[in-house]
Amino acid sequence: MDIEKKVAQLIDTLSIEEKVGQLFVLAFAGEDRDYAKTLVKERHIGGFYITDDNAANPTSAAQLARELQHEAALRACDAPLLLAVDQEGSWGILTQYTDLGPGNLGLGKADNTALTADMYQVFAEQMQEVGYNTLLSPCADVNANPDNPIIGLRAFGEQTHHVARHVAAAVRGVQRSGSLSCAKHFPGHGDTHNDSHQTLPVVDKSLQQLMREDLLPFKAAIESGVPLIMTSHISYPQIDADYPATLSSTILQGVLRQQLGFSGIIITDSMNMWSMRKNYAPEEAAILALQAGANLVMLSEEHYENSTTPYKAIQAQTIDGVIAAVKQGSLSESVIDARLQQVLAFKYQHFATSSQTTASVLESANELARDAASSAIRVLRNDDQQWPLEDRAFTLAFAADPKGYDNIVNSRGIGPNDPNSARDVILETLAERGREYRLWQHEQFMAALQAPTEPLAEPLVLITEDYPLPGESFDVADQQQRVQQALQKWPGRVIVIAMRSDYELSQYADLSTYVCAYSSRAVSARVIAEQL
Repeated sequence: MDIEKKVAQLIDTLSIEEKVGQLFVLAFAGEDRDYAKTLVKERHIGGFYITDDNAANPTSAAQLARELQHEAALRACDAPLLLAVDQEGSWGILTQYTDLGPGNLGLGKADNTALTADMYQVFAEQMQEVGYNTLLSPCADVNANPDNPIIGLRAFGEQTHHVARHVAAAVRGVQRSGSLSCAKHFPGHGDTHNDSHQTLPVVDKSLQQLMREDLLPFKAAIESGVPLIMTSHISYPQIDADYPATLSSTILQGVLRQQLGFSGIIITDSMNMWSMRKNYAPEEAAILALQAGANLVMLSEEHYENSTTPYKAIQAQTIDGVIAAVKQGSLSESVIDARLQQVLAFKYQHFATSSQTTASVLESANELARDAASSAIRVLRNDDQQWPLEDRAFTLAFAADPKGYDNIVNSRGIGPNDPNSARDVILETLAERGREYRLWQHEQFMAALQAPTEPLAEPLVLITEDYPLPGESFDVADQQQRVQQALQKWPGRVIVIAMRSDYELSQYADLSTYVCAYSSRAVSARVIAEQL
Protein backbone atom coordinates (compact mmCIF):
# COMPACT_ATOMS: atom_id res chain seq x y z
CA MET A 1 0.00 0.00 0.00
CA ASP A 2 1.42 3.43 -0.84
CA ILE A 3 2.22 6.04 1.80
CA GLU A 4 -0.73 8.29 0.87
CA LYS A 5 -3.26 5.50 1.49
CA LYS A 6 -1.63 4.47 4.76
CA VAL A 7 -1.70 8.06 6.01
CA ALA A 8 -5.36 8.51 4.97
CA GLN A 9 -6.26 5.35 6.93
CA LEU A 10 -4.28 6.57 9.95
CA ILE A 11 -6.02 9.96 9.88
CA ASP A 12 -9.40 8.19 9.94
CA THR A 13 -8.45 6.61 13.30
CA LEU A 14 -7.32 9.89 14.96
CA SER A 15 -9.43 12.09 17.21
CA ILE A 16 -9.87 15.77 16.35
CA GLU A 17 -7.48 16.59 19.23
CA GLU A 18 -4.79 14.32 17.74
CA LYS A 19 -5.26 15.74 14.26
CA VAL A 20 -5.15 19.39 15.32
CA GLY A 21 -2.15 18.93 17.63
CA GLN A 22 -0.04 17.54 14.78
CA LEU A 23 -0.43 20.85 12.93
CA PHE A 24 1.36 22.85 15.65
CA VAL A 25 5.07 23.58 16.10
CA LEU A 26 5.53 25.06 19.58
CA ALA A 27 8.27 26.48 21.80
CA PHE A 28 8.78 26.15 25.52
CA ALA A 29 10.68 28.23 28.05
CA GLY A 30 13.97 27.19 29.61
CA GLU A 31 14.69 23.53 30.24
CA ASP A 32 11.07 22.69 31.06
CA ARG A 33 11.24 19.22 29.50
CA ASP A 34 8.29 17.88 31.44
CA TYR A 35 6.08 20.51 29.83
CA ALA A 36 7.59 19.75 26.40
CA LYS A 37 6.84 16.04 26.84
CA THR A 38 3.29 16.89 27.95
CA LEU A 39 2.84 18.81 24.69
CA VAL A 40 3.83 15.65 22.78
CA LYS A 41 1.82 13.18 24.87
CA GLU A 42 -1.32 15.16 25.68
CA ARG A 43 -1.40 17.85 23.02
CA HIS A 44 -0.14 15.56 20.20
CA ILE A 45 1.97 18.36 18.68
CA GLY A 46 3.96 17.92 15.47
CA GLY A 47 7.20 19.67 16.35
CA PHE A 48 9.19 22.19 18.38
CA TYR A 49 10.98 25.45 17.77
CA ILE A 50 14.19 25.09 19.80
CA THR A 51 16.68 27.68 21.06
CA ASP A 52 19.71 27.83 23.36
CA ASP A 53 17.22 28.57 26.11
CA ASN A 54 16.10 24.92 25.91
CA ALA A 55 19.53 23.30 25.66
CA ALA A 56 22.69 25.36 26.06
CA ASN A 57 25.27 22.77 24.93
CA PRO A 58 25.46 19.83 22.50
CA THR A 59 25.14 17.13 25.19
CA SER A 60 21.99 18.70 26.60
CA ALA A 61 20.62 19.28 23.06
CA ALA A 62 21.14 15.64 22.04
CA GLN A 63 19.43 14.42 25.21
CA LEU A 64 16.49 16.77 24.64
CA ALA A 65 16.06 15.60 21.03
CA ARG A 66 16.21 11.92 22.05
CA GLU A 67 13.65 12.36 24.85
CA LEU A 68 11.19 14.28 22.66
CA GLN A 69 11.43 11.87 19.71
CA HIS A 70 11.01 8.92 22.10
CA GLU A 71 7.70 10.39 23.32
CA ALA A 72 6.56 10.96 19.72
CA ALA A 73 7.36 7.35 18.77
CA LEU A 74 5.01 6.07 21.49
CA ARG A 75 1.94 7.81 20.01
CA ALA A 76 -0.67 6.18 17.78
CA CYS A 77 0.50 8.66 15.14
CA ASP A 78 4.22 7.95 15.55
CA ALA A 79 5.55 10.37 12.90
CA PRO A 80 8.83 11.97 14.06
CA LEU A 81 8.73 15.51 15.39
CA LEU A 82 10.13 18.40 13.40
CA LEU A 83 12.83 19.80 15.70
CA ALA A 84 13.35 23.20 14.11
CA VAL A 85 16.09 25.77 14.68
CA ASP A 86 16.88 29.22 13.29
CA GLN A 87 20.29 28.09 12.00
CA GLU A 88 20.91 30.60 9.24
CA GLY A 89 24.36 32.13 9.74
CA SER A 90 23.60 35.62 11.02
CA TRP A 91 21.27 33.96 13.53
CA GLY A 92 22.04 30.61 15.07
CA ILE A 93 22.02 28.39 18.13
CA LEU A 94 24.86 26.65 19.98
CA THR A 95 27.09 29.30 18.43
CA GLN A 96 30.10 28.46 20.60
CA TYR A 97 30.02 24.84 19.41
CA THR A 98 29.23 25.34 15.72
CA ASP A 99 30.64 27.02 12.61
CA LEU A 100 28.23 29.63 11.31
CA GLY A 101 30.55 31.42 8.90
CA PRO A 102 29.93 35.10 8.18
CA GLY A 103 26.17 34.74 7.62
CA ASN A 104 24.17 35.14 4.41
CA LEU A 105 25.26 38.67 3.46
CA GLY A 106 28.89 37.59 3.77
CA LEU A 107 28.25 34.43 1.73
CA GLY A 108 26.47 36.52 -0.89
CA LYS A 109 29.43 38.89 -1.07
CA ALA A 110 31.91 35.98 -1.34
CA ASP A 111 29.64 34.91 -4.22
CA ASN A 112 30.78 31.31 -4.46
CA THR A 113 27.65 29.14 -4.59
CA ALA A 114 29.70 25.98 -3.90
CA LEU A 115 30.88 27.61 -0.67
CA THR A 116 27.31 28.62 0.23
CA ALA A 117 26.13 25.02 -0.32
CA ASP A 118 29.01 23.66 1.78
CA MET A 119 28.34 26.16 4.58
CA TYR A 120 24.68 25.16 4.72
CA GLN A 121 25.66 21.50 4.71
CA VAL A 122 27.83 22.33 7.76
CA PHE A 123 24.83 23.96 9.51
CA ALA A 124 22.68 20.91 8.79
CA GLU A 125 25.26 18.31 9.80
CA GLN A 126 26.14 20.11 13.02
CA MET A 127 22.47 20.28 13.96
CA GLN A 128 21.99 16.64 12.94
CA GLU A 129 24.71 15.61 15.36
CA VAL A 130 22.48 16.73 18.24
CA GLY A 131 19.25 15.45 16.66
CA TYR A 132 17.75 18.69 15.31
CA ASN A 133 16.37 17.83 11.87
CA THR A 134 14.91 21.08 10.46
CA LEU A 135 16.69 24.33 9.62
CA LEU A 136 14.42 27.37 9.39
CA SER A 137 16.68 28.69 6.65
CA PRO A 138 17.73 29.96 4.15
CA CYS A 139 16.37 33.50 4.25
CA ALA A 140 15.11 34.09 0.68
CA ASP A 141 14.45 37.79 1.22
CA VAL A 142 16.05 40.42 -1.02
CA ASN A 143 17.52 43.54 0.63
CA ALA A 144 15.52 45.94 -1.52
CA ASN A 145 15.30 48.39 1.40
CA PRO A 146 18.73 49.07 2.96
CA ASP A 147 17.05 50.49 6.09
CA ASN A 148 15.12 47.27 6.74
CA PRO A 149 15.51 46.78 10.49
CA ILE A 150 15.27 42.98 10.67
CA ILE A 151 16.64 41.36 7.47
CA GLY A 152 19.92 43.09 6.48
CA LEU A 153 22.74 40.65 7.31
CA ARG A 154 20.29 37.73 7.04
CA ALA A 155 19.78 38.15 3.27
CA PHE A 156 22.27 37.14 0.56
CA GLY A 157 22.16 40.62 -0.98
CA GLU A 158 20.26 43.25 -2.92
CA GLN A 159 20.08 41.74 -6.41
CA THR A 160 17.20 39.34 -7.02
CA HIS A 161 19.01 36.87 -9.31
CA HIS A 162 22.09 36.88 -7.10
CA VAL A 163 19.98 36.08 -4.01
CA ALA A 164 18.12 33.36 -5.97
CA ARG A 165 21.40 31.58 -6.89
CA HIS A 166 22.55 31.49 -3.28
CA VAL A 167 19.15 30.44 -1.92
CA ALA A 168 19.16 27.51 -4.36
CA ALA A 169 22.72 26.60 -3.29
CA ALA A 170 21.77 26.74 0.41
CA VAL A 171 18.79 24.43 -0.17
CA ARG A 172 21.05 21.96 -2.05
CA GLY A 173 23.60 22.05 0.78
CA VAL A 174 21.00 21.17 3.42
CA GLN A 175 19.54 18.46 1.18
CA ARG A 176 22.94 16.75 0.86
CA SER A 177 22.86 16.18 4.63
CA GLY A 178 19.39 14.61 4.61
CA SER A 179 18.02 17.42 6.81
CA LEU A 180 15.12 19.76 6.02
CA SER A 181 15.46 23.36 4.87
CA CYS A 182 12.83 26.12 4.89
CA ALA A 183 12.85 29.19 2.62
CA LYS A 184 11.50 32.31 4.35
CA HIS A 185 9.71 34.81 4.70
CA PHE A 186 7.22 34.32 1.83
CA PRO A 187 6.50 36.34 -0.28
CA GLY A 188 9.43 38.50 0.90
CA HIS A 189 10.42 40.57 3.94
CA GLY A 190 13.29 42.48 2.31
CA ASP A 191 11.38 45.59 1.23
CA THR A 192 9.78 46.48 4.55
CA HIS A 193 10.42 49.57 6.68
CA ASN A 194 9.31 47.79 9.86
CA ASP A 195 10.14 44.66 11.84
CA SER A 196 7.16 42.28 11.91
CA HIS A 197 8.21 41.22 15.42
CA GLN A 198 6.92 44.66 16.46
CA THR A 199 4.19 45.71 14.02
CA LEU A 200 2.41 44.64 10.81
CA PRO A 201 4.49 45.91 7.85
CA VAL A 202 2.87 46.85 4.53
CA VAL A 203 4.51 46.25 1.13
CA ASP A 204 2.62 48.10 -1.59
CA LYS A 205 3.71 46.04 -4.61
CA SER A 206 1.74 44.45 -7.41
CA LEU A 207 1.91 40.72 -8.07
CA GLN A 208 3.80 41.44 -11.33
CA GLN A 209 6.41 43.36 -9.37
CA LEU A 210 6.73 40.60 -6.77
CA MET A 211 7.09 38.01 -9.54
CA ARG A 212 9.97 40.00 -11.05
CA GLU A 213 11.64 40.75 -7.74
CA ASP A 214 10.90 39.21 -4.32
CA LEU A 215 9.47 35.90 -5.55
CA LEU A 216 12.39 34.81 -7.75
CA PRO A 217 14.47 33.43 -4.83
CA PHE A 218 11.45 31.43 -3.63
CA LYS A 219 11.00 30.10 -7.15
CA ALA A 220 14.67 29.07 -7.15
CA ALA A 221 14.21 27.36 -3.77
CA ILE A 222 11.17 25.45 -5.07
CA GLU A 223 13.05 24.36 -8.20
CA SER A 224 15.86 23.10 -5.94
CA GLY A 225 13.36 21.00 -3.97
CA VAL A 226 12.92 23.04 -0.78
CA PRO A 227 10.54 21.01 1.44
CA LEU A 228 9.22 23.86 3.64
CA ILE A 229 8.36 27.51 3.05
CA MET A 230 7.67 29.95 5.89
CA THR A 231 5.06 32.69 5.55
CA SER A 232 5.55 36.33 6.54
CA HIS A 233 3.23 38.47 8.63
CA ILE A 234 3.21 41.25 6.04
CA SER A 235 0.30 42.95 4.32
CA TYR A 236 0.33 43.14 0.49
CA PRO A 237 -2.77 45.27 -0.15
CA GLN A 238 -2.48 45.06 -3.96
CA ILE A 239 -2.77 41.27 -3.76
CA ASP A 240 -5.02 40.82 -0.73
CA ALA A 241 -6.71 43.90 0.72
CA ASP A 242 -7.97 42.04 3.81
CA TYR A 243 -5.32 39.68 5.12
CA PRO A 244 -1.53 39.57 5.62
CA ALA A 245 0.35 36.80 3.77
CA THR A 246 0.17 34.23 6.61
CA LEU A 247 -3.65 34.46 6.62
CA SER A 248 -4.18 34.99 2.89
CA SER A 249 -5.58 32.21 0.74
CA THR A 250 -4.88 34.40 -2.31
CA ILE A 251 -1.16 34.48 -1.43
CA LEU A 252 -0.67 30.97 -0.04
CA GLN A 253 -2.94 29.00 -2.40
CA GLY A 254 -3.12 31.32 -5.40
CA VAL A 255 0.48 32.52 -5.60
CA LEU A 256 2.57 29.92 -3.74
CA ARG A 257 0.71 26.73 -4.64
CA GLN A 258 -0.79 27.52 -8.05
CA GLN A 259 1.50 30.08 -9.67
CA LEU A 260 4.82 28.91 -8.20
CA GLY A 261 3.85 25.23 -8.05
CA PHE A 262 5.00 24.59 -4.47
CA SER A 263 3.78 21.21 -3.25
CA GLY A 264 5.68 21.08 0.05
CA ILE A 265 4.81 22.13 3.60
CA ILE A 266 3.75 25.71 4.40
CA ILE A 267 4.71 26.75 7.94
CA THR A 268 3.77 30.10 9.51
CA ASP A 269 6.27 32.46 11.03
CA SER A 270 5.76 32.74 14.78
CA MET A 271 2.16 33.60 15.56
CA ASN A 272 3.35 35.34 18.73
CA MET A 273 4.98 38.20 16.87
CA TRP A 274 3.28 41.52 17.54
CA SER A 275 2.25 41.79 13.88
CA MET A 276 -0.22 38.97 14.69
CA ARG A 277 -0.91 39.52 18.38
CA LYS A 278 -1.83 43.20 17.99
CA ASN A 279 -4.34 42.43 15.25
CA TYR A 280 -5.84 38.99 15.91
CA ALA A 281 -6.80 36.78 18.85
CA PRO A 282 -4.42 33.77 19.04
CA GLU A 283 -7.00 31.13 18.07
CA GLU A 284 -8.50 33.35 15.34
CA ALA A 285 -5.08 33.76 13.69
CA ALA A 286 -4.42 30.00 13.78
CA ILE A 287 -7.83 29.18 12.27
CA LEU A 288 -7.39 31.77 9.51
CA ALA A 289 -3.87 30.49 8.72
CA LEU A 290 -5.05 26.88 8.38
CA GLN A 291 -8.00 27.94 6.22
CA ALA A 292 -5.67 30.03 4.05
CA GLY A 293 -3.46 27.04 3.30
CA ALA A 294 -0.81 26.79 6.05
CA ASN A 295 0.03 23.21 7.04
CA LEU A 296 1.83 24.03 10.28
CA VAL A 297 1.16 26.83 12.76
CA MET A 298 4.25 27.89 14.69
CA LEU A 299 4.20 29.60 18.07
CA SER A 300 7.81 30.32 19.00
CA GLU A 301 7.48 32.58 22.04
CA GLU A 302 9.35 35.76 21.18
CA HIS A 303 11.95 36.69 23.76
CA TYR A 304 10.21 39.93 24.68
CA GLU A 305 7.02 38.01 25.56
CA ASN A 306 8.31 35.11 27.57
CA SER A 307 8.65 36.77 30.98
CA THR A 308 5.52 38.91 30.67
CA THR A 309 2.99 36.63 28.96
CA PRO A 310 1.40 33.36 30.16
CA TYR A 311 2.66 31.54 27.07
CA LYS A 312 1.38 28.09 28.13
CA ALA A 313 -2.12 29.51 28.43
CA ILE A 314 -1.84 31.11 24.98
CA GLN A 315 -0.68 27.79 23.48
CA ALA A 316 -3.61 25.96 25.11
CA GLN A 317 -6.07 28.68 24.07
CA THR A 318 -4.84 28.52 20.46
CA ILE A 319 -5.02 24.72 20.11
CA ASP A 320 -8.35 24.52 21.98
CA GLY A 321 -9.73 27.31 19.80
CA VAL A 322 -8.94 25.35 16.62
CA ILE A 323 -10.42 22.14 18.10
CA ALA A 324 -13.59 23.99 19.12
CA ALA A 325 -13.92 25.56 15.65
CA VAL A 326 -13.77 22.08 14.06
CA LYS A 327 -16.30 20.64 16.51
CA GLN A 328 -18.66 23.58 16.00
CA GLY A 329 -18.32 23.39 12.22
CA SER A 330 -16.84 26.87 11.68
CA LEU A 331 -13.59 25.21 10.52
CA SER A 332 -14.20 22.22 8.29
CA GLU A 333 -12.62 18.95 9.44
CA SER A 334 -11.81 18.30 5.78
CA VAL A 335 -9.44 21.31 5.90
CA ILE A 336 -7.65 19.79 8.92
CA ASP A 337 -7.51 16.38 7.22
CA ALA A 338 -6.11 17.85 4.00
CA ARG A 339 -3.36 19.81 5.83
CA LEU A 340 -2.51 16.78 7.97
CA GLN A 341 -2.48 14.33 5.06
CA GLN A 342 0.24 16.42 3.46
CA VAL A 343 2.28 16.80 6.68
CA LEU A 344 2.17 13.13 7.67
CA ALA A 345 2.78 11.75 4.17
CA PHE A 346 5.78 14.05 3.90
CA LYS A 347 7.17 13.13 7.34
CA TYR A 348 6.80 9.36 6.95
CA GLN A 349 8.35 9.46 3.50
CA HIS A 350 11.19 11.83 4.36
CA PHE A 351 12.24 10.22 7.63
CA ALA A 352 12.10 6.73 6.10
CA THR A 353 14.37 7.66 3.21
CA SER A 354 16.46 10.67 4.28
CA SER A 355 20.18 10.05 4.23
CA GLN A 356 23.41 11.86 3.50
CA THR A 357 23.99 12.00 -0.26
CA THR A 358 27.57 13.35 -0.24
CA ALA A 359 30.63 13.08 1.98
CA SER A 360 30.50 14.90 5.32
CA VAL A 361 32.00 18.39 5.45
CA LEU A 362 32.30 18.49 9.25
CA GLU A 363 36.08 18.04 9.28
CA SER A 364 36.56 21.11 7.12
CA ALA A 365 33.86 23.21 8.87
CA ASN A 366 36.32 25.66 10.50
CA GLU A 367 38.18 26.12 7.25
CA LEU A 368 34.98 26.67 5.24
CA ALA A 369 33.73 29.29 7.73
CA ARG A 370 37.06 31.08 7.61
CA ASP A 371 37.25 30.94 3.79
CA ALA A 372 33.76 32.43 3.55
CA ALA A 373 34.58 35.21 6.04
CA SER A 374 37.85 36.08 4.23
CA SER A 375 36.25 36.01 0.78
CA ALA A 376 33.50 38.40 1.90
CA ILE A 377 35.78 41.27 3.00
CA ARG A 378 35.89 44.24 0.62
CA VAL A 379 37.94 47.43 0.61
CA LEU A 380 35.29 49.79 -0.78
CA ARG A 381 37.25 53.03 -0.40
CA ASN A 382 41.00 53.52 -0.12
CA ASP A 383 41.45 56.99 -1.61
CA ASP A 384 44.51 57.88 0.49
CA GLN A 385 46.05 54.38 0.39
CA GLN A 386 45.82 54.09 4.18
CA TRP A 387 44.86 50.41 3.98
CA PRO A 388 46.46 48.01 4.76
CA LEU A 389 48.05 49.56 7.86
CA GLU A 390 51.00 47.10 7.81
CA ASP A 391 52.95 47.82 11.01
CA ARG A 392 51.96 51.49 11.39
CA ALA A 393 50.67 52.76 14.74
CA PHE A 394 46.93 53.42 15.04
CA THR A 395 44.23 54.34 17.53
CA LEU A 396 41.29 51.94 17.77
CA ALA A 397 37.73 52.83 18.83
CA PHE A 398 34.31 51.21 18.53
CA ALA A 399 31.37 53.35 17.44
CA ALA A 400 28.74 51.21 19.21
CA ASP A 401 27.66 51.87 22.77
CA PRO A 402 28.78 48.73 24.68
CA LYS A 403 25.41 48.63 26.49
CA GLY A 404 23.94 47.34 23.22
CA TYR A 405 25.96 44.11 23.45
CA ASP A 406 23.67 42.89 26.24
CA ASN A 407 20.88 42.53 23.66
CA ILE A 408 22.87 40.17 21.42
CA VAL A 409 22.07 37.29 23.76
CA ASN A 410 18.54 37.42 25.08
CA SER A 411 16.27 35.25 27.18
CA ARG A 412 14.68 33.38 24.27
CA GLY A 413 17.83 32.64 22.34
CA ILE A 414 16.51 34.28 19.18
CA GLY A 415 18.94 36.42 17.20
CA PRO A 416 22.72 36.33 16.86
CA ASN A 417 23.16 34.60 20.27
CA ASP A 418 26.95 34.69 20.36
CA PRO A 419 28.06 36.11 23.73
CA ASN A 420 31.30 37.17 22.03
CA SER A 421 30.63 40.42 20.22
CA ALA A 422 32.75 41.44 17.22
CA ARG A 423 34.44 43.90 19.58
CA ASP A 424 35.47 41.15 22.05
CA VAL A 425 36.91 38.99 19.28
CA ILE A 426 38.83 41.84 17.62
CA LEU A 427 40.45 42.86 20.93
CA GLU A 428 41.29 39.24 21.85
CA THR A 429 42.84 38.53 18.46
CA LEU A 430 44.95 41.71 18.50
CA ALA A 431 46.19 40.76 21.99
CA GLU A 432 47.05 37.20 20.88
CA ARG A 433 49.06 38.58 17.97
CA GLY A 434 50.87 41.14 20.11
CA ARG A 435 49.79 44.05 17.90
CA GLU A 436 50.61 47.42 19.48
CA TYR A 437 48.02 50.17 19.21
CA ARG A 438 46.21 52.71 21.37
CA LEU A 439 42.67 51.73 22.45
CA TRP A 440 40.05 54.35 23.19
CA GLN A 441 37.39 52.86 25.43
CA HIS A 442 33.89 54.11 24.60
CA GLU A 443 34.00 56.85 27.26
CA GLN A 444 37.42 58.02 26.00
CA PHE A 445 36.21 58.03 22.40
CA MET A 446 33.09 60.03 23.32
CA ALA A 447 35.20 62.45 25.36
CA ALA A 448 37.64 62.87 22.44
CA LEU A 449 34.72 63.69 20.12
CA GLN A 450 33.60 66.45 22.52
CA ALA A 451 37.07 67.79 23.40
CA PRO A 452 38.68 70.78 21.64
CA THR A 453 40.21 69.68 18.36
CA GLU A 454 43.70 68.29 18.53
CA PRO A 455 45.36 66.60 15.57
CA LEU A 456 45.74 62.83 15.55
CA ALA A 457 49.26 61.68 14.75
CA GLU A 458 48.13 58.23 13.59
CA PRO A 459 45.01 56.88 11.84
CA LEU A 460 41.84 56.35 13.87
CA VAL A 461 40.42 52.91 13.10
CA LEU A 462 36.72 53.13 13.92
CA ILE A 463 34.67 49.91 13.99
CA THR A 464 30.94 50.00 13.24
CA GLU A 465 28.72 47.00 14.04
CA ASP A 466 25.19 45.74 13.50
CA TYR A 467 23.32 42.68 14.76
CA PRO A 468 19.88 41.61 13.47
CA LEU A 469 17.89 41.64 16.73
CA PRO A 470 14.20 40.61 16.67
CA GLY A 471 11.95 43.23 18.18
CA GLU A 472 14.71 45.76 18.86
CA SER A 473 17.47 47.59 16.99
CA PHE A 474 21.19 47.93 17.51
CA ASP A 475 22.31 51.58 17.81
CA VAL A 476 23.21 52.02 14.12
CA ALA A 477 21.86 55.58 13.83
CA ASP A 478 23.93 56.73 16.84
CA GLN A 479 27.00 55.02 15.42
CA GLN A 480 26.60 56.91 12.13
CA GLN A 481 26.42 60.17 14.03
CA ARG A 482 29.65 59.34 15.90
CA VAL A 483 31.42 58.45 12.65
CA GLN A 484 30.32 61.74 11.08
CA GLN A 485 31.60 63.66 14.12
CA ALA A 486 34.94 61.86 13.87
CA LEU A 487 35.20 62.69 10.15
CA GLN A 488 34.63 66.37 10.84
CA LYS A 489 37.11 66.38 13.69
CA TRP A 490 39.92 64.34 12.11
CA PRO A 491 39.52 64.65 8.32
CA GLY A 492 41.69 62.24 6.34
CA ARG A 493 42.59 60.30 9.50
CA VAL A 494 39.54 58.02 9.90
CA ILE A 495 39.43 54.41 8.69
CA VAL A 496 36.02 52.76 9.12
CA ILE A 497 35.88 48.98 9.40
CA ALA A 498 32.29 47.75 9.14
CA MET A 499 31.32 44.58 10.97
CA ARG A 500 27.95 44.87 9.22
CA SER A 501 26.52 45.64 5.76
CA ASP A 502 27.90 48.51 3.66
CA TYR A 503 24.50 50.27 3.59
CA GLU A 504 25.85 53.02 5.87
CA LEU A 505 28.54 54.09 3.38
CA SER A 506 26.28 56.55 1.55
CA GLN A 507 26.19 58.59 4.80
CA TYR A 508 29.96 59.21 4.74
CA ALA A 509 30.76 61.44 1.76
CA ASP A 510 34.02 62.64 3.35
CA LEU A 511 35.34 59.21 4.32
CA SER A 512 38.39 58.07 2.33
CA THR A 513 38.94 54.56 3.78
CA TYR A 514 36.17 51.98 4.27
CA VAL A 515 36.61 48.23 4.73
CA CYS A 516 33.51 46.02 5.04
CA ALA A 517 33.25 42.49 6.48
CA TYR A 518 29.50 42.12 5.71
CA SER A 519 29.20 40.28 9.02
CA SER A 520 29.30 40.73 12.78
CA ARG A 521 30.14 37.07 13.37
CA ALA A 522 33.19 36.00 15.42
CA VAL A 523 34.93 34.36 12.45
CA SER A 524 34.73 37.60 10.44
CA ALA A 525 35.95 39.66 13.41
CA ARG A 526 38.94 37.34 13.73
CA VAL A 527 39.88 37.71 10.07
CA ILE A 528 39.53 41.51 10.25
CA ALA A 529 41.73 41.67 13.37
CA GLU A 530 44.39 39.60 11.59
CA GLN A 531 44.30 42.06 8.70
CA LEU A 532 44.77 44.90 11.21
